[in-house]
Amino acid sequence: MRQNISFKIIPFISLYAAAHLVADAACAYLLLGVLDLSSNAVLAMLIYNAAAFVLQAPFGLLIDKMLNPKLAAMTGLTLIAISFLFWNHVYAALIIVSIGNALYHVGGGCLVLSLKDRKATFSGIYVAPGAIGLAVGAFLSVSEVSINLLAFPALLLFLCRLVYSVRTPAFNRSSESVRMKNFGFGVFVVILIMVPIAVRSLIGLSINFSWKQNQHLLYALLAALVLGKVFGGILADRYGLIRIGVGGLLISAPLLAFHSELPILGILGAFTFNFTMPVTLIAILNVLPQYKGFSFGLTTVALFAGALPTILNSNSWLKNEMMVLLLISLAATMLFLSLRFITKPGIPKTSTHGLRNVVFKEPGTDHFH
Repeated sequence: MRQNISFKIIPFISLYAAAHLVADAACAYLLLGVLDLSSNAVLAMLIYNAAAFVLQAPFGLLIDKMLNPKLAAMTGLTLIAISFLFWNHVYAALIIVSIGNALYHVGGGCLVLSLKDRKATFSGIYVAPGAIGLAVGAFLSVSEVSINLLAFPALLLFLCRLVYSVRTPAFNRSSESVRMKNFGFGVFVVILIMVPIAVRSLIGLSINFSWKQNQHLLYALLAALVLGKVFGGILADRYGLIRIGVGGLLISAPLLAFHSELPILGILGAFTFNFTMPVTLIAILNVLPQYKGFSFGLTTVALFAGALPTILNSNSWLKNEMMVLLLISLAATMLFLSLRFITKPGIPKTSTHGLRNVVFKEPGTDHFH
């Protein structure tokens, strides 16, 4: 008889973060190094990103209602592995890998958001390795290292087996239909939160760090992107969403707008800019506490919206320094307003307390303490 092993956070978060890294590396390698996208690269990338990011919202809602999140994550890893078998059928591979990507991300994300404590911390740890995975996949796609076509599928299936074995936090669904008070205002607050997410995606994909050709500086930048998400979550749980999310944006704004050509300042700007990732995720969850999957999916919808100008090669207007400053300042303002609207007096400024007591406050009726 199988022993009833108690849930342990470290094996869970370590495995899901590692699988996130491998899943994103596999997707990047498939798109950039295996599939022939030369005939219509823009369309192919548009299809992949639309499916991989936008589908996370309906998949998340499906998990909130009925689908097992661990099963969704395992199915996602399996589909990414299967997509390599369609290396000679570009659009079939694109559809399969993007659906797999969406299912793994939102399945794992739902479980991470089910943790009782330090939600922002562990959300940052779960999401952050994706940047490393994308970099690894892109590097392998252009390197002279010979990769067996079945290497990633084998690794993904091995991770899938581990995901099956490792215990996860309890994923509790509400047995009652949840009615949101002030529904229209709730939608407004969610949209406010999605604006900084879209800006983070737009700016992150558009800023040209001229010094990236230096390999050591490129590694430092990658580390800043990853650690920014991790420390953003840790600091948000410790000091509050507003201080860390809005503060990170305000610090990064002049650095990225006017000093991105200086490696130290550009790296510092990228580091603080990425504080917003776990902050915005938890902010949406605070608005929709019964919809962990849908909350996670809404963040990726916003990421896709912000990535569209870059995918369509229409982001040249972001070369204007004042435009970068204006966009990040707008993101900081929207984030500040949204976090004030969902904060109730007496609730700690951390992201992991008082979720059941969160109520919507009309503008001007409350103050943040």
